[in-house]
Amino acid sequence: MIADRLAEYTKSLRYEDLPPAAVHEVKRRLLDSLGCAFGAWNAPPCRIARTLAQSVKLAHGATLWGTSHKTIPDLATFANGALVRYLDFNDTYLAKEPAHPSDNIAAVLAVGEAAHASGQRVIQAIALAYEVQCRLCDAAALRLRGWDHVTYGPFSSALAVAKVMKLSKAATLQAVNLAGVANIALRQTRVGDLSMWKACAFSNAARNGVFAAMLAGQGMTGPSPIFEGEKGFMKLVSGSFEL
Repeated sequence: MIADRLAEYTKSLRYEDLPPAAVHEVKRRLLDSLGCAFGAWNAPPCRIARTLAQSVKLAHGATLWGTSHKTIPDLATFANGALVRYLDFNDTYLAKEPAHPSDNIAAVLAVGEAAHASGQRVIQAIALAYEVQCRLCDAAALRLRGWDHVTYGPFSSALAVAKVMKLSKAATLQAVNLAGVANIALRQTRVGDLSMWKACAFSNAARNGVFAAMLAGQGMTGPSPIFEGEKGFMKLVSGSFEL
């Protein structure tokens, strides 16, 4: 089952497995994402997301970038992720389904801060998110079937966060199941009248991935098999694919 393979890969990946070039590129993408974020500071959807996140305060939570306010990690993911995405200057991956894999970074940093994760663990998790999202984008197109590319985001973000949180393989598997079952996004985001939501679509997907991993960490289970099931992801969303 694909979910089992993803959970196993997530659990087994070590910092030592990453080539120096990959570590260097993670650092570059991180700096680039922060640059994009600060450039979008005053954008209306980013202000809205930040204001909402500021309504919740958590002393040992995740920082809203550019402020001293700490909030729950999923709201920080939403607000900070919108900053990264708004200008459309962050990195792009072109495959069967195009994507902007640096959209995962806000989730990793939010949970990493709250969990007091080491820099190496954060780098691991970002590399993992890139690998998972890009492999999914290589495997099957979603937009031709009416779904948005951010639909892959809850999987990649949930797995990256599971890595940061040091979840067990069993809990990581449930994070995948939970991430997939309730977070399918419509392609209408990018056709017709473009709205503020275009800047927030992936940050919402990443927020849902964070929430799925946090639930799994508390023992919540999700439906399985999430990809190959009778009413699962392949049957209803992506079509059959090999990862």
